[in-house]
Amino acid sequence: MPEPQVGYYVHHHGAGHGVRAAQIAQALRVPVTLMGSQLPDELPAGVHRLQLPGDTAPGMRVERFDVLHYAPLAVEGLRERMATLAQWFAAHWPCLLVVDVSVEVALFARLCGVPTVYVRQHGLRDDAAHRLAYESASALLAPYPADMEAHDTPQWLRDKTAYSGWLSRYAGAPCAAPQKGRVLIITGRGGTDLSTALIEAVARQCPERHFRVAGALGPGMVLPNLHWLGHLSNPQEEMRSAEIVVGSASDSLVSEAAALGCRYIAVGEERPFEEQRLQARRLGELNVAIGLEHGWPPASHWPALFEAALGLEPARWRGWADVAAAARAARHIEATLASTQTQPIRTPGG
Repeated sequence: MPEPQVGYYVHHHGAGHGVRAAQIAQALRVPVTLMGSQLPDELPAGVHRLQLPGDTAPGMRVERFDVLHYAPLAVEGLRERMATLAQWFAAHWPCLLVVDVSVEVALFARLCGVPTVYVRQHGLRDDAAHRLAYESASALLAPYPADMEAHDTPQWLRDKTAYSGWLSRYAGAPCAAPQKGRVLIITGRGGTDLSTALIEAVARQCPERHFRVAGALGPGMVLPNLHWLGHLSNPQEEMRSAEIVVGSASDSLVSEAAALGCRYIAVGEERPFEEQRLQARRLGELNVAIGLEHGWPPASHWPALFEAALGLEPARWRGWADVAAAARAARHIEATLASTQTQPIRTPGG
């Protein structure tokens, strides 16, 4: 019987899915193939790549169903994508598919007789489509600490979920060494409602602080206390040296701030299922970051927010993004793969 292996579907919106997938893939002790239309440019050694076509087309007809989020008609790329996945399942059986994230891909795999591990996200995901994906999955994986679970999460969902802790490429890195008065404002690739005008207004409102802006925004107006950095592929040193870091409540930025022990202001950007808004709320409830549920407040609010952020204790959450998080996720995937196959998995030393 061929060696069992793992396929890992990576959603294309935002860079965080790909970064997380690469970390987990590197920790797996079985063959693994990352699948998606926007995979990271560089993958860990030994990790295979399956490039998928896009799933949109001009003039496509999109309908909404209770049990499906996205099932457009007349999209050639979507037909090719699903055919490619089915061919991979057939050629690489026995296998398991990790889905991060897509209800439709998870259900398609299950209908092909392939077990799935579904990666959970924050937000109001109690709709019929998510429930079907969760129920049909062989296991669930939450890439965040169990303490971040919402109060109203059903017990059956908690029981089915393995919590890895936050997965961060900076886990184990030296903790923050902030420079007094420095503020880093950072935006990811998932889109933002933040504007250069608001950043400029905040800089004028807080002349005693020095602002550095990383991401796609700018460059805007030149001010004595405002510096535009542009996109940074690795913002670690900027995050470490900032007294306060401001960014979205996305899993990727939150996990990086936690790993480095940053005093963090997490802004809930507009996302499906209120994902970031509810994550920002939970961070604030736990008093590990300043959570802003309703987006970017006006400039007049920021002096008080910065003062509140200085009262945070970074040590409270640094341990939530530890070096073992990727390995925990990988062992859960391997255990699920083993439990859904008829032949034990042989791993090095095992």
